[in-house]
Amino acid sequence: MSRFVALVAVTLVSWPAQVRAEPAFAYLLPPTATDVSEALQRSGVAVSELREDIVLPVEALRPGRVWHPELVRVPAGALVVRTDQSHGWVAACVLEARAVEGVSRRLPKPYPMWLGTAPGVTDGRVAKQPITEALLIGHGGGFSFGLQGAPVSVGEWLDAEHFLQVKDGKLWAVEARTGKAGPFADPEVIAKSVRALKGVDASTADGIAKRTGFRFSPDRTAFLFNVGPDLALGYFDGTPAVRLTKSDGGAEHVTFSPDGTRVAFVRGGNLFAVDVKKPEEKQLTHDGGGEILNGVADWVYEEEIFNRDGKAFWWSPDGKHLAFLRFDDSPVKKFNIVNLNSTRGQLESYPYPKVGDPNPTVKIGVVPAEGGKPVFLDLGANTPEDTLVTRVGWLPDAKGVFAHVTNRTQTFLDFTVWATPAAKPKVLFRETTKAWVEDAGPPHFLADGTFLFASDRSGWRHLYHYAADGTLLGPVTSGAWDVKDLLRVDGAEKTAYFTATYTNNNGTDLCRVKLGEKTELLTEKGQSHRVSLAPSGALFVDRHTDPVTPLRARLVEAGKGEVRTLDTNPVREREKYKFGRFERVKVPMKDGFELEATVTYPPDFDPAKKHPVWVFTYAGPHMPTIRDEWGGGRVLDNTLATNGVIVLRVDPRSASGKGMQSAWACYKQLGVQELKDLEETVAWLAAKPGVDAARVGISGHSYGGFMAAYALTHSKTFSAGIASGAVTDWKLYDTIYTERYMLTPKENASGYAKSSCVAAAKDVHGKLLVVHGMMDDNVHVQNSVQLADALQRAGRDFEMMFYPQARHGIGGSHYLKLQLEFIRRTMGVKAGN
Repeated sequence: MSRFVALVAVTLVSWPAQVRAEPAFAYLLPPTATDVSEALQRSGVAVSELREDIVLPVEALRPGRVWHPELVRVPAGALVVRTDQSHGWVAACVLEARAVEGVSRRLPKPYPMWLGTAPGVTDGRVAKQPITEALLIGHGGGFSFGLQGAPVSVGEWLDAEHFLQVKDGKLWAVEARTGKAGPFADPEVIAKSVRALKGVDASTADGIAKRTGFRFSPDRTAFLFNVGPDLALGYFDGTPAVRLTKSDGGAEHVTFSPDGTRVAFVRGGNLFAVDVKKPEEKQLTHDGGGEILNGVADWVYEEEIFNRDGKAFWWSPDGKHLAFLRFDDSPVKKFNIVNLNSTRGQLESYPYPKVGDPNPTVKIGVVPAEGGKPVFLDLGANTPEDTLVTRVGWLPDAKGVFAHVTNRTQTFLDFTVWATPAAKPKVLFRETTKAWVEDAGPPHFLADGTFLFASDRSGWRHLYHYAADGTLLGPVTSGAWDVKDLLRVDGAEKTAYFTATYTNNNGTDLCRVKLGEKTELLTEKGQSHRVSLAPSGALFVDRHTDPVTPLRARLVEAGKGEVRTLDTNPVREREKYKFGRFERVKVPMKDGFELEATVTYPPDFDPAKKHPVWVFTYAGPHMPTIRDEWGGGRVLDNTLATNGVIVLRVDPRSASGKGMQSAWACYKQLGVQELKDLEETVAWLAAKPGVDAARVGISGHSYGGFMAAYALTHSKTFSAGIASGAVTDWKLYDTIYTERYMLTPKENASGYAKSSCVAAAKDVHGKLLVVHGMMDDNVHVQNSVQLADALQRAGRDFEMMFYPQARHGIGGSHYLKLQLEFIRRTMGVKAGN
């Protein structure tokens, strides 16, 4: 007889009859009740662990053996045993008995809780396993993010004290401070609203009603959904749904007006709006289609300015007008991609401006939401061929418009306003730096008409306070750190909440500052934070991590500290594996600059033996990859470490995140300073015991692929490299990205020559693997083809792999295995231990 069965038998005999009853939904045990937990698990009963602090409506036994209801704050780590499972009634018998002993409480009804798997049994554990490539490959054959666990994802805030959260496959409105939850909406009522729409069957309505994510109206009383290509609006209170559009074409970038009375969208290159109370489409522009796009960005703007979000229209604060960008791609030369997986080949042709070529011409339009002729703003003396518009928005009065207007090489940015759409432009100020000017996000207007603006002018991104007329009132923040995102400005207090690299250039902190006062740190040092700030008040969700701790979450009150744990995310799976020694290092350069890097050593590292080194980098301007975060346990690095390879990750100074002043090192010479930094880093590591300087490889994708190709064609430090999706000559890439850093080929011919891998193909050193997606519409396969041609003409050996259907993102197990096998072969190591 097992220990558990014996325990049950004794319990049934000794259990007082007056407390025997129907088992509750679940029983709660303290974290210390490991003996009961293990006994249950050995007998096939699942035990969960509570991963949040939460107030629960439980029952506890009181004198007289009476179950007494009470609200109890149950701490994270408590053990939960549900009775709606196999042998659940047996578990209930045991736990009812433990309740008599005062050990357990019971939860009479189902209640939403954030749960994970409880600690397993302590005996029979196997020795720690080596980390191999099997852990990298997910169920679909793609790259697995490893040992990150299942960190909680908290939805949007409903108000200062409540947020949305999905638990047990349902959407709940959660009281932030306690975790008490209620259904956000009744699925039956939602289904009733949706079923009222002609053409929607019951199963479709039920499916929509059971969703856990909705496209909410601003007041969250309604939601958008699709009926075929058409848009419809459903209501959470059961009001009959209405069809908003009736067209054969789909709607892109659907957006509510701020007051929720209208919806705007783009179809076929034209901008539309519809009144939700009187659904009738209003076509606001009429010349769209083909090379003309209204309200939606063309390829180069979407990729390089709008961060891959093609929406290019903006509601006025009162919801009565829309500002939009009109793109004319007729000056832009076309690029062709051929899909060779069909018999005769399928041609894709689209506007793509290579450096030095004409950009799309752009206009800023304003149009009434109820329909009418658009008015296009006067851009003054700016010539269309030399003008980029990087941001558009509305002034607080809902009449005026502002825009960030730059020249094509982005050496200045004019903050321009129009008092009305018909007014002449007024440049409030011109933003410049020692190199290029990047868009710094939207201005934040205060109630007195002044506004906050982020600038890199000092070499670090900081907030500045401006008068309504553009007069600089003074800096709001300062120091050797960057403001990242301005989250909220409380106008009455004139207090700004923002994320920043305040304590660590490779992490993220939450800070606040009152105008004229010092910046206040609101999150803990030594961690990197991903913050969701309530729309008002002092609460925020803090998802935090560091290099040795998986992502966890807590609710924090600014200035007071932690309110409750939202997720412990213990990731106990990592206890099964044998990790190599991990070091977070700073690498000194000869000129005194310190690079940020990580080193992962083989688990059984022997400094008396020589180990090869593999370098991973990206190196793109102001795009750090070294983050002080857990990163899923760095499974890729540990896979190679298991094979006996030392893994080095490093950001050259231009990618270090140490202010824009460090990024300017690559200006007009992409690759040159980055390579010097990489060479010095390898030399620094090679001076340590156990490092084989004759076996050093490098790889990266996109800009990182460029750096790998550049390193092998411009240096003898590296014995092997993988150039994946690489730009091999910057004359082959697009205008807006490349000219920001390199100017035009006419203005900087020597810089383009120095940065070319194709021109230096004859100097390739070591084993080079070139990888590219043949349908890549970002970094065209032309880059790898031209490099291959140059290598062949120079009589140099190399390896190449094409992925016929892949675009810029290449994935899958074949791609992963290709790289691992190349690394092992060129570094002279074998798979496994």
